[in-house]
Amino acid sequence: MNFGYRGKWVWIDLSRRSVRIEPADHDLCRDYVGGRGLQAKLLAEHLKKTGPLKDPLSPENRIIVGNAAANDTPIPTAGRGSCSFIGTMTRSPQPVSWVPGHKPVYGMITHSSCGGLFHNMLKRAGVDHLIIDGKADRPVRIQAVEGDIRVVDAEEDLFQVVDGKKVLRPASAVTDYLSGKIKSSSTVCAGPAGWNLVDFGCLTADHHRNFGRGGAGAVFGSKNLVAITAYGKEGVSPYDAEKFKTLGQELDRMIKESVEDPNRTVSFRPKTGTTWWLDRAFNGKYLGVGGGYLPWHNFDEGYFDPDDYRRVSTDAFLEIAGKHNVCNKCRHIFCTRTAKVDSGPYAGQGVRPEFETIALWINCCLLDRDAIFHLNSLCNDLGIDTMTFGSVMAAAMELSEKGFLRKYGSALKFGDAAEMIKALKSIAYQADDLGRLLGKYTDRMIAEVAANGGAADLDDILYCCTTAYAGLGYAGISPKVFPGMFTAYGTSNRGRGDHTYAWTIQAEEGGLTGARELAAYVAEGQAGKALVDSLGLCDFFTADVAAEPFLSLYHALTGIEYTPETLKECGRRIYTLERHLNNLQGRDRTYDAFVPPKLRLPLTRGAHKGKAVHLDFYNSILDAYYEIQGWSKQGVAPLPEGKTG
Repeated sequence: MNFGYRGKWVWIDLSRRSVRIEPADHDLCRDYVGGRGLQAKLLAEHLKKTGPLKDPLSPENRIIVGNAAANDTPIPTAGRGSCSFIGTMTRSPQPVSWVPGHKPVYGMITHSSCGGLFHNMLKRAGVDHLIIDGKADRPVRIQAVEGDIRVVDAEEDLFQVVDGKKVLRPASAVTDYLSGKIKSSSTVCAGPAGWNLVDFGCLTADHHRNFGRGGAGAVFGSKNLVAITAYGKEGVSPYDAEKFKTLGQELDRMIKESVEDPNRTVSFRPKTGTTWWLDRAFNGKYLGVGGGYLPWHNFDEGYFDPDDYRRVSTDAFLEIAGKHNVCNKCRHIFCTRTAKVDSGPYAGQGVRPEFETIALWINCCLLDRDAIFHLNSLCNDLGIDTMTFGSVMAAAMELSEKGFLRKYGSALKFGDAAEMIKALKSIAYQADDLGRLLGKYTDRMIAEVAANGGAADLDDILYCCTTAYAGLGYAGISPKVFPGMFTAYGTSNRGRGDHTYAWTIQAEEGGLTGARELAAYVAEGQAGKALVDSLGLCDFFTADVAAEPFLSLYHALTGIEYTPETLKECGRRIYTLERHLNNLQGRDRTYDAFVPPKLRLPLTRGAHKGKAVHLDFYNSILDAYYEIQGWSKQGVAPLPEGKTG
């Protein structure tokens, strides 16, 4: 009955320091697949008992860390773990005058995906999911070692004193200490930012892998939870080992052929990782069409001086790239590489930053490649989500240059790497008034700045903040250019601005238009991505999970049989359940339809000069989208019923 899975869910109540191991519910594993979907269901059951969660930093916020059936098997790219919780960044609990018909939003359901080794090691230790409730009365950590799961006191060596305040050490120090204590183990931990309850504090695994967006690190910090360390040696057993091996080899061949096809974008990844998107977004290389949508100056533009761009281009980051440093069980795609800066103030070794990180720091007009590398390493160590940090910094730079942050001693300005690094540390350690201001969700920041500046300044303050009204932060594709992508940004269950739940760029560059066509494409992509996350696969998995040979391969692994339609129905069920939970947390069309004022002004340069978000067309896409999803015209989703099969 546990083929593919380990068959154990571990329920931990930190308030009582209790650990309860129960067998997995196999009906839920079938109906919600695993990973993200299963965690959404477990969160739904929790919120059904507690009611809507008004404060994501309260002990009532359940956080779940785990894996899927495909994890730690030979299936290519099955190296992604799942972490789910109610997010701390995506909230707007107090009334605001600048959103017509504002409704309080108390935090979105957040699924964060992480590569690396940790979640596979957790599986080897005998655990499919750790379901963590409550708050410890003192700092603790969790260890899962060959089936023995314990909550133990966090050692004093894991902490340091900074500016007179006891705080968690950087993630690398925590990981190294616990690796020395439990040999060959893998650790995921909060950094100083999460410990200090920074709303975009993340979790870092194995030094540079992250459960990044939404605030998982802050949730750990709110629970007095430092880290989870896992070690085990036991693998999983397939339902039909011989068939699984044969079909796995067939799938492996198909993916290898995809990667070797120069007409497919996946072929770029072994060399460039995700950084090929820099050139495509800026100037249309790598099978693109014109470019002109790489964000610049806090989303004012999508294009800038090409001579400046060359300093932070795809080729610029290839120059510092080293050996491949890929996720466990990755084959063929190999997108992650080490990186090294040999000299200068930012000399060091680490990993090459990802496209979204680089793009959002270019959006801060940062043109120093080595500084971007250094900032990326610091974010990993301090436990700060790189993408949200980029959005917050772009807003802070504009606010500072307009004089709104004078009271906070801000010297931030666009393109200033030194001040950006200083601000990063200030946020992580909550070291001063500026760090405390910028470390909180955006609506709270806007309210505080406006209170100091006066009501007459509110429109100018709001203009700078694209993460307003519980936004997660837009990704590295200009929100002004592609209406389908803006719909994906606006309807993502993780919060406005998230790019991972649907991706439309190639389709829109290829000519996809029309409100209903765009809405259908986004809805289908969201259901498909829910499946990919729930299966523990990478976004760059090239095969169709709802077609052969994957369906037969999954049956050979787990004994669970899907048809193309029943598996797709699981994806729709997962996405609708997440939306239903977000409705309970206060989200409806009012949230989806909000467009930050800055994004309504047209681009003035590049291939997409004149483009902006058009409210009427966007609302027509929302109308079609809700109809396709089967939700109300106000974006309210029913609690999904029914089972697979």
